Amino acid sequence: MQRGILTSLAVGAIISASISAPQSAFAKCEKFPGVTDHITVQAEPRIVYECIRELRYKPGSNVKELRATDHEATLEEHFTDLPIVKTAKCTYVEKYTCDKEVAYKMVSSDKFKAFEGKWELNQLPGEKATDVSLQSFVLLDLPVPFLRQLTNTQTIKGVKERLAEVKKLAEAKATASAGTTK
Repeated sequence: MQRGILTSLAVGAIISASISAPQSAFAKCEKFPGVTDHITVQAEPRIVYECIRELRYKPGSNVKELRATDHEATLEEHFTDLPIVKTAKCTYVEKYTCDKEVAYKMVSSDKFKAFEGKWELNQLPGEKATDVSLQSFVLLDLPVPFLRQLTNTQTIKGVKERLAEVKKLAEAKATASAGTTK
Protein backbone atom coordinates (compact mmCIF):
# COMPACT_ATOMS: atom_id res chain seq x y z
CA MET A 1 0.00 0.00 0.00
CA GLN A 2 2.74 2.47 0.98
CA ARG A 3 4.69 1.71 -2.21
CA GLY A 4 1.54 2.39 -4.27
CA ILE A 5 1.15 5.76 -2.56
CA LEU A 6 4.79 6.66 -3.24
CA THR A 7 4.44 5.66 -6.89
CA SER A 8 1.24 7.72 -7.17
CA LEU A 9 2.99 10.72 -5.62
CA ALA A 10 5.94 10.35 -8.01
CA VAL A 11 3.63 10.09 -11.04
CA GLY A 12 1.67 13.12 -9.82
CA ALA A 13 4.86 15.15 -9.38
CA ILE A 14 6.05 14.22 -12.87
CA ILE A 15 2.73 15.11 -14.47
CA SER A 16 2.60 18.38 -12.53
CA ALA A 17 6.17 19.28 -13.51
CA SER A 18 5.53 18.33 -17.14
CA ILE A 19 2.46 20.56 -17.30
CA SER A 20 4.07 23.54 -15.56
CA ALA A 21 7.49 23.38 -17.29
CA PRO A 22 7.89 24.77 -20.82
CA GLN A 23 8.09 21.92 -23.29
CA SER A 24 11.21 23.39 -24.96
CA ALA A 25 13.00 22.90 -21.65
CA PHE A 26 12.65 19.15 -22.05
CA ALA A 27 13.73 19.14 -25.70
CA LYS A 28 16.12 16.29 -26.39
CA CYS A 29 18.05 15.17 -29.39
CA GLU A 30 17.94 11.44 -30.07
CA LYS A 31 21.40 10.77 -28.64
CA PHE A 32 21.18 13.06 -25.60
CA PRO A 33 18.90 11.85 -22.78
CA GLY A 34 19.09 14.99 -20.62
CA VAL A 35 17.64 18.48 -20.84
CA THR A 36 18.58 21.45 -23.01
CA ASP A 37 17.81 25.14 -22.82
CA HIS A 38 19.32 28.30 -24.30
CA ILE A 39 19.47 32.04 -23.77
CA THR A 40 20.62 35.06 -25.78
CA VAL A 41 23.45 36.97 -24.12
CA GLN A 42 24.38 40.50 -25.19
CA ALA A 43 28.10 39.77 -25.24
CA GLU A 44 30.56 38.23 -27.66
CA PRO A 45 31.34 34.50 -27.38
CA ARG A 46 34.83 35.20 -25.97
CA ILE A 47 33.34 37.00 -22.95
CA VAL A 48 30.65 34.35 -22.41
CA TYR A 49 33.27 31.58 -22.63
CA GLU A 50 35.42 33.32 -20.00
CA CYS A 51 32.42 33.69 -17.68
CA ILE A 52 31.50 30.00 -17.97
CA ARG A 53 35.06 29.02 -17.04
CA GLU A 54 35.12 31.53 -14.15
CA LEU A 55 31.94 30.18 -12.48
CA ARG A 56 33.96 27.78 -10.31
CA TYR A 57 35.90 30.67 -8.75
CA LYS A 58 32.85 32.52 -7.45
CA PRO A 59 32.47 32.80 -3.67
CA GLY A 60 30.39 29.92 -2.34
CA SER A 61 31.32 27.64 -5.23
CA ASN A 62 31.79 24.01 -4.21
CA VAL A 63 34.11 23.25 -7.13
CA LYS A 64 37.77 22.36 -6.65
CA GLU A 65 40.16 22.31 -9.60
CA LEU A 66 42.29 19.15 -9.40
CA ARG A 67 44.23 19.56 -12.69
CA ALA A 68 44.08 22.05 -15.54
CA THR A 69 45.53 22.78 -18.96
CA ASP A 70 44.38 25.20 -21.65
CA HIS A 71 42.19 22.48 -23.20
CA GLU A 72 40.76 20.59 -20.21
CA ALA A 73 40.38 20.53 -16.46
CA THR A 74 39.56 17.84 -13.92
CA LEU A 75 37.18 19.18 -11.29
CA GLU A 76 35.68 17.88 -8.07
CA GLU A 77 32.32 19.30 -7.10
CA HIS A 78 30.39 18.85 -3.87
CA PHE A 79 26.64 19.23 -4.30
CA THR A 80 24.50 20.13 -1.30
CA ASP A 81 20.76 20.34 -0.81
CA LEU A 82 19.90 17.82 -3.56
CA PRO A 83 16.47 16.20 -3.63
CA ILE A 84 16.35 12.59 -2.38
CA VAL A 85 20.11 12.15 -1.66
CA LYS A 86 20.84 15.56 -0.06
CA THR A 87 24.58 15.61 -0.93
CA ALA A 88 26.84 14.20 -3.64
CA LYS A 89 30.46 14.36 -4.71
CA CYS A 90 31.38 14.19 -8.38
CA THR A 91 34.69 14.29 -10.22
CA TYR A 92 34.43 15.26 -13.87
CA VAL A 93 36.51 16.46 -16.80
CA GLU A 94 35.72 19.66 -18.68
CA LYS A 95 37.05 19.92 -22.24
CA TYR A 96 37.38 23.34 -23.86
CA THR A 97 37.02 24.51 -27.44
CA CYS A 98 37.98 28.17 -27.14
CA ASP A 99 35.02 30.56 -27.51
CA LYS A 100 32.81 27.72 -28.82
CA GLU A 101 32.16 24.94 -26.29
CA VAL A 102 32.73 23.64 -22.78
CA ALA A 103 31.87 19.92 -22.52
CA TYR A 104 31.90 17.94 -19.28
CA LYS A 105 31.69 14.26 -18.39
CA MET A 106 31.79 12.38 -15.10
CA VAL A 107 34.84 10.37 -14.07
CA SER A 108 33.47 9.19 -10.71
CA SER A 109 30.78 9.97 -8.17
CA ASP A 110 29.44 8.65 -4.90
CA LYS A 111 25.78 9.20 -5.90
CA PHE A 112 25.51 9.82 -9.67
CA LYS A 113 25.25 7.18 -12.35
CA ALA A 114 25.62 9.88 -15.03
CA PHE A 115 26.72 13.53 -15.07
CA GLU A 116 27.52 15.04 -18.45
CA GLY A 117 26.66 17.85 -20.80
CA LYS A 118 27.98 20.85 -22.68
CA TRP A 119 27.73 24.57 -23.15
CA GLU A 120 27.62 25.68 -26.81
CA LEU A 121 28.24 29.27 -27.91
CA ASN A 122 27.10 30.63 -31.27
CA GLN A 123 27.62 34.27 -32.20
CA LEU A 124 24.49 35.83 -33.65
CA PRO A 125 25.13 37.17 -37.17
CA GLY A 126 25.76 40.92 -37.30
CA GLU A 127 25.50 41.34 -33.51
CA LYS A 128 27.73 41.41 -30.48
CA ALA A 129 25.49 38.76 -28.98
CA THR A 130 25.73 35.03 -28.39
CA ASP A 131 23.17 32.23 -28.34
CA VAL A 132 24.22 30.10 -25.36
CA SER A 133 22.83 26.59 -24.98
CA LEU A 134 23.39 24.22 -22.11
CA GLN A 135 22.71 20.49 -22.27
CA SER A 136 22.83 18.56 -19.02
CA PHE A 137 22.20 14.94 -18.11
CA VAL A 138 22.28 13.90 -14.47
CA LEU A 139 21.12 10.52 -13.21
CA LEU A 140 21.23 9.41 -9.60
CA ASP A 141 22.40 5.87 -8.88
CA LEU A 142 19.18 4.82 -7.13
CA PRO A 143 16.45 2.25 -7.88
CA VAL A 144 13.54 4.74 -7.83
CA PRO A 145 10.59 4.62 -10.26
CA PHE A 146 10.52 7.51 -12.74
CA LEU A 147 13.95 8.65 -11.55
CA ARG A 148 14.99 10.15 -14.90
CA GLN A 149 11.85 12.30 -15.07
CA LEU A 150 12.33 13.48 -11.48
CA THR A 151 16.01 14.21 -12.08
CA ASN A 152 15.32 16.02 -15.37
CA THR A 153 12.80 18.28 -13.62
CA GLN A 154 15.44 19.30 -11.07
CA THR A 155 18.19 19.50 -13.72
CA ILE A 156 16.29 21.93 -15.95
CA LYS A 157 15.90 24.23 -12.95
CA GLY A 158 19.69 24.17 -12.47
CA VAL A 159 20.29 24.70 -16.21
CA LYS A 160 18.07 27.79 -16.23
CA GLU A 161 19.84 29.17 -13.13
CA ARG A 162 23.31 28.66 -14.65
CA LEU A 163 22.27 30.22 -17.97
CA ALA A 164 20.84 33.25 -16.13
CA GLU A 165 24.00 33.57 -14.04
CA VAL A 166 26.28 33.45 -17.10
CA LYS A 167 24.05 36.00 -18.87
CA LYS A 168 24.29 38.38 -15.91
CA LEU A 169 28.08 37.99 -15.57
CA ALA A 170 28.83 38.23 -19.31
CA GLU A 171 26.58 41.23 -19.95
CA ALA A 172 28.11 43.09 -16.98
CA LYS A 173 31.60 42.27 -18.25
CA ALA A 174 30.69 43.34 -21.82
CA THR A 175 29.21 46.62 -20.55
CA ALA A 176 32.29 47.29 -18.41
CA SER A 177 34.70 46.60 -21.28
CA ALA A 178 32.62 48.75 -23.67
CA GLY A 179 32.84 51.60 -21.15
CA THR A 180 36.65 51.39 -20.99
CA THR A 181 37.07 51.45 -24.78
CA LYS A 182 35.08 54.65 -25.32
